[in-house]
Amino acid sequence: MEKKSSKMSVFQLVLIATFLSIIILQSFIPFLGNIPLFVLDITIIHITVILGAIILGPRAGLILGTAWGICSFIRAFTSGSAISLLVFTNPVIAILPRMAVGFLSGLVYQALAKTKIRPSLSMALVGAFGSLFNTITVLSLIYFIVGPQYAQQIGSSIDMLPGILMTLVGTNGVPEAIAAFIIVPIIGNVLMQLMKNRTRK
Repeated sequence: MEKKSSKMSVFQLVLIATFLSIIILQSFIPFLGNIPLFVLDITIIHITVILGAIILGPRAGLILGTAWGICSFIRAFTSGSAISLLVFTNPVIAILPRMAVGFLSGLVYQALAKTKIRPSLSMALVGAFGSLFNTITVLSLIYFIVGPQYAQQIGSSIDMLPGILMTLVGTNGVPEAIAAFIIVPIIGNVLMQLMKNRTRK
């Protein structure tokens, strides 16, 4: 039993390292993880973090989410975008929501796994949850922490900012959530099968 447990631990570390590598590549290779727009990037990096949290649990999700946040923080200084420089050089906005996405996605999946909901649907729901949580949390922190500067940067006023941010939830957040809802269970089922095959050895 100890030998199997040890092998499983090594396999989990390899998976975490693989997910971390993917997150780093997605963060710094243009269009691989972020599609830059005028106001805010559309991201697919959250899918990698959510998958890791589902497969490996909330602690691994926290590690992956933290890595994503740190990459966002570093990337903001080199992206050449005034919006990114304003928003994501603040570690509260860049890092904390991403940490929460990883950790909570793992917890929510574990909770859903105890219900009668099919694993594929559970993965899809967690994908949508993690994606929307990230969008809403980041936009909320933008409003409360750098709202006036952000409004000025996009040529608007602080009074109009809530409406603009809500529009971003619809134009950025909803498509990201739909993508996560579809993609997470497709890849997640494959990874789960790999995990099961590994534990049988």
